[in-house]
Amino acid sequence: MTDQQIGPWFKQPWLWFILAPLIATVLYSAIYITASIVTNDGVVLEEYTKQAKSFHEDNRLKEAARLLGLSGKLKFDTLTNDINLELLSAQNQPLPEQLLLTIGHPTKASLDIIIPLHQLRPGHYAGELNNTLKGNRKLIISPESKDWQLINEAEPPYDQQIFILGTQ
Repeated sequence: MTDQQIGPWFKQPWLWFILAPLIATVLYSAIYITASIVTNDGVVLEEYTKQAKSFHEDNRLKEAARLLGLSGKLKFDTLTNDINLELLSAQNQPLPEQLLLTIGHPTKASLDIIIPLHQLRPGHYAGELNNTLKGNRKLIISPESKDWQLINEAEPPYDQQIFILGTQ
């Protein structure tokens, strides 16, 4: 037998080899639990409510736009960052002086872009896009009073398309 002295338990390398993954797991899980509780998932853009175990889509704002006979053509110019909207009303309703264009991200509310559109002449609106659009987006046109809304799904390329909103 040898007369080797065995050191204290906390100086044994095999003990730390076994405990290190367990300690790391506890630390990582604490960080992820804290992050999941603290962060906000955001909200979806359309009017959805959870009823029992199903989802119900509220179409009142879209229906209000349809009853007013509203439709529009939206164009992006990515070279000059201009947005042009031609809004038509079948019932010759007075159109608001300013509209809001919401360019919604499909999964993250923090990436939504809200742009005011100012009326240049009756039925023609313009605004300026200061962000680069990537991926699929949801386009929502509504007045500031949120009485109605026109919605369309948009896919890139944005500068080579005219997006139709509402019924034509």
